[in-house]
Formats: sequence, structure tokens, C-alpha cells
Amino acid sequence: MGMLKCLGITCVTLKVLGLLSSLVALGIPYWYVGDTTTTAGLTGDVKTTIREGLWKKCTDLESPSKSSSFCVGNDVTDVITAIRWLMFVGAGIHGIAVLAAGAAHMEKNSTAFIVAAVHGMISATLHTISAALYATVVRDDIGFELKHLFIGWGLVFVCIVFTILSTSLAFILARMCNKKTVEDSSNDGDDGKGK
Repeated sequence: MGMLKCLGITCVTLKVLGLLSSLVALGIPYWYVGDTTTTAGLTGDVKTTIREGLWKKCTDLESPSKSSSFCVGNDVTDVITAIRWLMFVGAGIHGIAVLAAGAAHMEKNSTAFIVAAVHGMISATLHTISAALYATVVRDDIGFELKHLFIGWGLVFVCIVFTILSTSLAFILARMCNKKTVEDSSNDGDDGKGK
């Protein structure tokens, strides 16, 4: 198996992993888990933990006799709406990048690798903005610290890392495909002259 083929498979795999982590981050219920607070109750201490994400907010109560969770839909602020849309659009654009990288790998087409790389850069930018918005603006609104950010928010960064790696690889592969095409065309020209 040639180096171009191995790198192409790696590029497509990284893009698919980035898309999957983006979709899981978008759908996962919790991006934030607060500190557990303890209050005195009738039957003993009651521990309360708040979990929140893009879609719902839950309060977990744990007492010596039982545990329960109360969930409601998240209050949809303008920032949460913007983050949702940034994630949706970023995942859609990332999907285009996956398709372009797959086509580029199968056809050894440098233009398709460039399309995959550009779409990957746009997707990484949108995901970075959504993670930054959640970590700064939403944090100020509900008063938590960065240490409370949870798996949904973390998966956005996993997506960003996979996207940056696959985008860099797509640019390298575009250059390699161009170089291979030039070498192949010059070899075809040399064969024609020798006959």
C-alpha cells in the first residue's frame, strides 16, 4: 500500500472521528456539572448537583433514603440558540468535508482534498466559537468555573483536534496529488517522445 493511500485513509478516518465527536457533543445532554452542595434534611444530609447542557437542565438530589433527578428543558437564551446553530452548521460543513475527503482519496484528486481542507477549517472555526461562547458567556450567566465543564464541551475540543489534524493532512495530500499528477504527465510526455 502506497504512502498516498495510507495518508488518504488516515485523513478520511480523522474526519469521520471528528464528525462523530461533533454529533455526540451536540446530542449529549450535559456540558456542565456543578459542585455538589450539601444541606441538612429531615432524614439526613441531602446532596444536590446541577447538570446542564444545550438541551436540558437537571437537578440531582441524593439523600440517605433515596436518590432522584428532576430534569427540565434548558431555558433557551440567545447564546444557547447561537451555540446550537453553530454546532449544527459546523457538523453539516464537517459532513461535506468527510464526503470531499472520501472522494479525494478514491479519485486521488487534489481539488477535492482542498475542498475537504477548507470545509474542515470552517468547521473547526465554528466549533471553536461555540466552545468559547459556552465557556465564557454561558459561564458568566450561570456562574460556574471552567473546572465544571463536562464531556459534551470536551468532545467539541476532540472534534477540533481531529479536524485540525485531518485538515492539515488534506492540504498535504492535495500537494502530494498535484506533484504525482505533474510527474505522471511528464512521464507520459517522455514516453511519447521516445517512440
